[in-house]
Amino acid sequence: MVGNGGHDKSGSPLRNSLWNLLFRVVSSTDFSRIAWTTVLRGACLSFFKEPIDELPLSDNDASRLALKDRFFDLPDHRVYDLFEFFLVDDHGGLKEMDRKLIRRGLNELLEREGTTLRLYHDRFRPYQDVLGFDEVAQAEETVRLFDMAAAQRHMETAVAYLSRRPEPESRGAIREAVLAVTAVAREGTAREVRKGEEEAPLVVGSVAHAAKAAGIPAELLVGIEALLRRAHALSGLPIDGVESPAGEGPVDSREAHFLVVFASSLIVYLKR
Repeated sequence: MVGNGGHDKSGSPLRNSLWNLLFRVVSSTDFSRIAWTTVLRGACLSFFKEPIDELPLSDNDASRLALKDRFFDLPDHRVYDLFEFFLVDDHGGLKEMDRKLIRRGLNELLEREGTTLRLYHDRFRPYQDVLGFDEVAQAEETVRLFDMAAAQRHMETAVAYLSRRPEPESRGAIREAVLAVTAVAREGTAREVRKGEEEAPLVVGSVAHAAKAAGIPAELLVGIEALLRRAHALSGLPIDGVESPAGEGPVDSREAHFLVVFASSLIVYLKR
């Protein structure tokens, strides 16, 4: 598959493998005699948003070929959108057992083909390495476990921005990651206040005020603060009421990914 929203009609190994996975699952479903007709109709109605009055009604094989043509005409990023549609939308015509088979096969396929995406909770996410991927997932589970609604909302939005196709919304991802850290640090500060400590000022882009509650060593805090300052500057959020010049230019997606993973690691560290 080619990148950045291009079309792939050449039958690349990845595109062919994705189609073959879908073909195997749909062809072996327990309603296989009408499965392609059902899936095509659902996809045209709710994903492609096409008229459905001229679709094959009783020719299952013709329906398969019609969906195949549409599949190979899609830009790369829309192929992933189509799989997400089949996994989460009941209009896609697949049963839960079929979805489980697709989920099981997708990450094996994506890893085998060396792609930079993985499926997580029925959404494709950027994947640079297993440690970074797991760290973001662990941060999401952490804020969910501790019922931190604001942090959870910011983390989910950060990941959604980072996963946006065909291009990530890098600045938005960094901004939401910074705000997620802020929400977690605020909770730590509030805990100290409840213990009778003097309330520390809450500063976006810093966890110095939460360092005591989190037990962050002074030497480590220096590095954490430096990375948070960089993230804050790129986020577009005001710094001391003033817009940062770094918040105006383009943001490298690799740096955005790094900073979101860093923020995730910091959240897990703060709540350990």
